[in-house]
Amino acid sequence: MRSHEKSTRIAVVTHERDLHAYAVKAEMERRYPAQVQILECDHFSAAPGLSWSPDEKIEAVLPAVGGDAVRPQELDAVWFRRLANSRTSANPEVTDPAHRELICTDTSGAALGALLTEFQGRWIDHPDASYTAQNKLVQLRAAHRLGLRLPATLISQSPDRIRAFCDAHPATIVKAVNGVVQAPAATIPVGRELLDDDAAMRVCPAIYQELVPGRRHVRVQVFGDRVLAALLESDDLDWRPNLNIPAVPHRLPTGIEDALRAVLRALGLTMGIFDLKITDEGEYVWLEVNPQGQWLFVEGMAGLPLIEAFTDFLYGEATR
Repeated sequence: MRSHEKSTRIAVVTHERDLHAYAVKAEMERRYPAQVQILECDHFSAAPGLSWSPDEKIEAVLPAVGGDAVRPQELDAVWFRRLANSRTSANPEVTDPAHRELICTDTSGAALGALLTEFQGRWIDHPDASYTAQNKLVQLRAAHRLGLRLPATLISQSPDRIRAFCDAHPATIVKAVNGVVQAPAATIPVGRELLDDDAAMRVCPAIYQELVPGRRHVRVQVFGDRVLAALLESDDLDWRPNLNIPAVPHRLPTGIEDALRAVLRALGLTMGIFDLKITDEGEYVWLEVNPQGQWLFVEGMAGLPLIEAFTDFLYGEATR
């Protein structure tokens, strides 16, 4: 960094063991006149701790990794990755699950409130937009309105409607609407055992979709206007548990790239990680978008310059 240049200040809001945060910090500070502070919200009990007051004469402070006191109003950008972490190693002396949940939710609420009231720079992306866009119903409707091809989809807990949908689409999968970290629910084919169990279908809404045939999966990273995609080949319904699969850079048709950018704009986002599938006929089918999905592993698999592209994007947003 050249000493005469003003250092851009960026904070990454995340939790422990977030490799993306540390990789981006190292690359950003190597390439740009920038200082990146990592705010691990599950470790805020470390000094100097969090402080905030409605009295604006009292400075708000958030603790960064390494013990620095970060003042939100001095930041140029906040990369808002995530808050809660139910599996944190912090506060091991607290063993009661209810007490640990209280610490997690209250720390997350205080951190978010301090940022929402004090930070005046660029969000990547704003928490309101990020949380809303994570809702599968919201993103499915946005993709549908913008003309992307979707699998036939029903979100329901009505046994009659579910059975009618599966009769119309004999090859059907079911997956969670949100899911929980403590007990991840795999995407599975719908079988007769489920369709015969009214109680299982009624207990909770789930996403039922037609099974999209084919073994060509596409992981797409959109950072601002830049689109970088990887083609992954797998016979598995969900390729993520087994990453020992072929992966290469992939060029999307211009119309698909434009549609993905349009989805982000509709959702109020500047970045997103998309999952698509290519049918045997060569048609691209939308599956979902994760506003803050994991992407660093795709660089290792497919050789895409993702860390370079992301730091360019993040610095550009911070200095707009």
